Amino acid sequence: MGTGHFGNFLFMSKCKFQRRMELLKELGYPVITLTEALEKHQSGELPKGATVITIDDGWQSTYEHMLPVLQALNYPATVYLTTYYCFNQLPVIDVALQYSIHQIDPKRYPLIHVPEYGLGPLPTRTHTEKKQVLAIASKILASLDSDSAKQLFLRSLCQQTGLDYEGLAADRLFHLMTPMEVKETAESGIAVELHTHHHRITHNDEDCLEHELAINSERIQAITGRVPTHFCYPSGRFSPEIWPTLRRTGIASATTTDIGLVNSQSERYALPRILDGQNVSELEFEAEMSGFMELIRHARNLFRSPA
Repeated sequence: MGTGHFGNFLFMSKCKFQRRMELLKELGYPVITLTEALEKHQSGELPKGATVITIDDGWQSTYEHMLPVLQALNYPATVYLTTYYCFNQLPVIDVALQYSIHQIDPKRYPLIHVPEYGLGPLPTRTHTEKKQVLAIASKILASLDSDSAKQLFLRSLCQQTGLDYEGLAADRLFHLMTPMEVKETAESGIAVELHTHHHRITHNDEDCLEHELAINSERIQAITGRVPTHFCYPSGRFSPEIWPTLRRTGIASATTTDIGLVNSQSERYALPRILDGQNVSELEFEAEMSGFMELIRHARNLFRSPA
């Protein structure tokens, strides 16, 4: 992916992921399925240190790099698949846009200007300036009414900053798995579960969760032949107000991006997770897995609470 590493919690190097999985075995954490974990949690028979591996979105790199590691260690896992870009094999536009702006070389391109879209000229020298560029570019992206128009905008931005849109697309850096790759993943024993069709629960400020789940479920069933029953909130955004929709549609659990360990008080529609990423050290990972960081967070909350 060019120079450096893009996306701490979004992407992880293959070697780091492999080391993480080996570490689970070395430390003796039993890796079980999400369904088994929920059943044993309810019956009070959950093994000590039981671990569920969950992977969001269904990136092509999950199929290419993570799946072989999981298979080698005989580890079950859950992939929460968003299906629009699975069936429409184009770069996931918002992530590809973030990456493209992140990769701009400020020495060669100290200003970005895409006049046909009214972008710029804007400076790109610092991290703060690139964040401002991204915010404006994201607004332009949101104003475009089709994915093809959005891809053309990204192509134009890349042309103005020396980036290779065609290479990015050809290498499938920001593609999701194809339906055939999802099928192979499911056949390997990985559970493919719900993450909405378009990676959203609202559209134009209106609730669209039930519709998104229906399409998402239909597409996953068409690929895998099984009905998905577990859900992960897109970008971790959730509210108890939508839990009745989850109950009505038969969802067994819903996962968040809240950091923490699941315990006896955890709500099944607000399950926390340990978020692992490229910049998380092995020591930090072990501290999270052991529950040490959970104790630290609990102590901080006690001190912050009013007397």
